[in-house]
Amino acid sequence: MKFLLNRIKRINNTTFLFNCNKFHTSHKQDAIAPILWVIIKPISKLSSILIGRSIRKIINSPNNLHKKEALVNHFKLRKKLYLFGISSLGIGCYANYLSHIEETPITHRKRFILFNTEHFLEIEDIEKKDMLNLYKDKILPISNEKTQRTYQVAKRLFMANKTMPEVKDIDWKLTVIDADLVNAHAFPSGEVFVYSGLLDFVDNDDELAFVIAHEMAHAILQHTAETMSQLRLLDIFSIGLSFLFWGFLPADWSAILMESLSNQFHKYYYELPYSRKLEKEADLVGMQLAARACFDIRYSPQFWTKMKISSKEEIPEFLSTHPSNDTRALDLESLVPEALKIRQDCKCYELPKTIKQSKIILSN
Repeated sequence: MKFLLNRIKRINNTTFLFNCNKFHTSHKQDAIAPILWVIIKPISKLSSILIGRSIRKIINSPNNLHKKEALVNHFKLRKKLYLFGISSLGIGCYANYLSHIEETPITHRKRFILFNTEHFLEIEDIEKKDMLNLYKDKILPISNEKTQRTYQVAKRLFMANKTMPEVKDIDWKLTVIDADLVNAHAFPSGEVFVYSGLLDFVDNDDELAFVIAHEMAHAILQHTAETMSQLRLLDIFSIGLSFLFWGFLPADWSAILMESLSNQFHKYYYELPYSRKLEKEADLVGMQLAARACFDIRYSPQFWTKMKISSKEEIPEFLSTHPSNDTRALDLESLVPEALKIRQDCKCYELPKTIKQSKIILSN
């Protein structure tokens, strides 16, 4: 697959999309399991609460002693049957879990994956349409200097890494938006959005390359599919806990309290740390992609140091989906020696001994 400019597509008479050979919008797929779960989840959650609450009423009501005794006797008589059923269900769930364990591309980390990129195409299509409608008058044309600059950096990244199946098999697409956001974003299918605010913020193409490579890494590693798979597990676990809370705690208020505590525990001790873990992995793989393209990856820690200085406020790391700017700068600094070795193995040009310090850093 050659990374060549092959088409300009006009949308709503004002929006231009910048395409590079296989850089095009993927077709819709019929598999939309994540969308279906949006409907199934609240119904399942409500059902577990209602069933649990009904059981608690039977257990706690003095007027239902005969029902309580009948329920206890029912379980006693069929104890082995229920134990067998629960054990079989547990074994089946665990076997299903193991059947969805796979290795992450490149980093070879073991993970649970229930979905694949195709499952998210319809969701992605909705999000992209919303984004394009929001910025319909701000999509920079192909002739724009910023679009050309971004394209050249992206082309260099792709050409240097196209021998990797994980890169070659994705239908990449690049869009540059004229907005002040210092950000870029990649969808699972490989469509990358870069905001002009990022182009104004970076000091050179080396910093820009690392950010684009980081977003490419998210798509290559299928982080969206992994995140949604993990959240599905948490949802199922949460539904089970709701049944227990509402069925065996003494009152509604105690069940509501435990639900709230459980949700907070999941968020701060699992969801957010897991998200930060994926961000660090994307930084690692992004460094490798940029190194193979012979960019000066020593500028990547400097980028995040600048972000720290420029940020008016930064929320504490444990409350964020991303590592703090300080953490990212330090982590990337530790990755530089290995990335330089990759760069050397690729027979890249020799780098100067030091990098140019950013004006933002020098002024502080």
